[in-house]
Amino acid sequence: MTGYKAPEVPAGRVTPLLVRDELLRCFEDANREFMEVLERPADDAQLKAQVRQFVAGSFQNCGASFDNPTKNGIVTAIGQCKANAEAMMGERGASIIREHYSEMMKLVERLPDK
Repeated sequence: MTGYKAPEVPAGRVTPLLVRDELLRCFEDANREFMEVLERPADDAQLKAQVRQFVAGSFQNCGASFDNPTKNGIVTAIGQCKANAEAMMGERGASIIREHYSEMMKLVERLPDK
C-alpha cells in the first residue's frame, strides 16, 4: 500500500481550494488501495472521474460548495465521504479510511477559521 501523506505547505498557503484538491488526491490514493485489497485493476482516468463525482456529490449532499469550499463545508464533506466509504468498504477498508482521514485532517486543521 502506498499511503497518502498530506503535503507540507506553509500555513499561509493552506486554502480551502488546496484542501479540496488534496481531498481528491487522497481519495484517488485510497481507491487505488481499495482496488489492491479487492484484487481489481484500476483504470486511472476512470478512477479520477469516479472520485471527483463521489467527492463533489458528498459536498452537494451536505449542502457545501465544491467549487467555492469553506472550512466548515470541507469538514462536513470529509465526514460524509468517510461515512460513505466506510459503508461501501466495511472492515476491509477500515484501516485505509482511518489513515487517509487522519492525513486529511492534518491539512483541514491548518485552514484558517473563516
